[in-house]
Amino acid sequence: MNPSPAPVHTAQAVVPLPDNSPRTTNNHGVSVKSLGDVETLVVGAGMAGLAMAAELARRGRESVAVLEAGPDRGRTHVQNEYPSAEALRLWLRPETDPDFHRPYRTANGVYRDLAGLRRRVGGRSLYWGGVLLPIERWALSEHWPKTVVTELTESWDGGPSLYQRVVDDVVAWGAEPPGAPGLTIGALELDRTPHATRSEASGRWSAFSPLAWWDDDGDPRVRRVPILAGHDVLGVRVEQGRATGVLVRTVDGELLDLRAERVVLAAGTVVNSRLAVQALTASDAAAPRALPGLVDKISHGFTVSLPDAERLPDALRAAAREGRIHHRTGTAGTRSNQFVRFTEGANGTVNLDSWTMGEQRRGPHSKVGCDDSAAWPWPTTVHSGLEAADEEVLASQQHLLGELWAEVSLLLGVPADPLQFSPRYGSPDLADRLTAARTTTPLTYSFPLGSEQHEAGTLAFGEVLDEGHQFTDLPGLYACGPSVMPRTGAANPTMTTLALSKRLGAALAG
Repeated sequence: MNPSPAPVHTAQAVVPLPDNSPRTTNNHGVSVKSLGDVETLVVGAGMAGLAMAAELARRGRESVAVLEAGPDRGRTHVQNEYPSAEALRLWLRPETDPDFHRPYRTANGVYRDLAGLRRRVGGRSLYWGGVLLPIERWALSEHWPKTVVTELTESWDGGPSLYQRVVDDVVAWGAEPPGAPGLTIGALELDRTPHATRSEASGRWSAFSPLAWWDDDGDPRVRRVPILAGHDVLGVRVEQGRATGVLVRTVDGELLDLRAERVVLAAGTVVNSRLAVQALTASDAAAPRALPGLVDKISHGFTVSLPDAERLPDALRAAAREGRIHHRTGTAGTRSNQFVRFTEGANGTVNLDSWTMGEQRRGPHSKVGCDDSAAWPWPTTVHSGLEAADEEVLASQQHLLGELWAEVSLLLGVPADPLQFSPRYGSPDLADRLTAARTTTPLTYSFPLGSEQHEAGTLAFGEVLDEGHQFTDLPGLYACGPSVMPRTGAANPTMTTLALSKRLGAALAG
């Protein structure tokens, strides 16, 4: 047993803090000693936290600081920093990444392997692939507050919608505007998938990160917002039923009690959930020690090498030269988007990769729970599983992939043998399947829950939060990021995360 650590003294209690925080490096050169009390403390320097803090600063509310547990290793996206093979390894073998961190236990075999955080300034914004799709109308029509839906899709703040504002931001950064011509594969019509990516001088590419707004040529108001690396938030400070700051362990092991008028949780869904459970319990001892509604994405795919590429239509061979991604938008029935990419292989072959990404429905059995019998801050466990409603998604995804394979086989003039999928969802050898050499026999796979790293749903609007992102049971505490989404649809959450973070920043500046 470790010796008892030094306590942090608050107005309410003496809170013992275990000496188990990782040692990180703060390269921003901002001393917390000179920080003083601020209006807003943001927990997490990833996509959500940075976008929210930037919007606050643009609106003249610069009394904000962003706290990040991990180090500052710069602002370069991994696809620009490393050769593609190395970047792929960091994704599929995350234990080789020094910034990979899994701050939770797992139950029933989920949220392992690829699942976890990239604990560094920038977070997953320096790793994602750039797909920029909104949540579908059929998903927004259920459980989402109507006001939020209107602002996302129609108009916000007297102008274009939040989704359009995100598109404008990434295009201004250098991404290709959406609307490029699509692709026809037999009877199937696909759209060009919008990407928040750009080519770099290195010959590689980057995906957008809000860290770009801290560049030297960025808005001076945003650049003045400090990002404090190596500041691990252990808990939310609660006094008289209100959040009044955070308790932090620094890279040097110092324990800090930072005050603020409000605290915004933006550290990712699992960490947000743990901090929320602790804070709600500090306000009301009878509060539950778990938050239900945790979801990830459901995903199947296959890879194959296509011989006799000259039989393919010119448009498909051109698509292989470009290597662009196209997609079919999901319906309320399939709850899944399907992505397709043709690339050039060896000896005149063409490789085909297709994968689906679908919605896991929120349910009571998928949750983030805390063990309050252990030392504070409490250990966290992730529980997750597919609901009965998800069985239809599994079947629809396999049908979509089989339909594509049948169309491609018809174009090639070869038999379309049915794709063979494992009856068990979640390939235990996923990394090996995704890196295996393509053959003329399709190789199928599916992502275990947590592996898509699109966790969401535990702090949903209308359940834990009000429409202003504030906890209904704890004033002064707010949340942003995928954790606030009451239904996630088929799209990856990044576009909606950026949109909602902008919305919260404007609201707090209001």
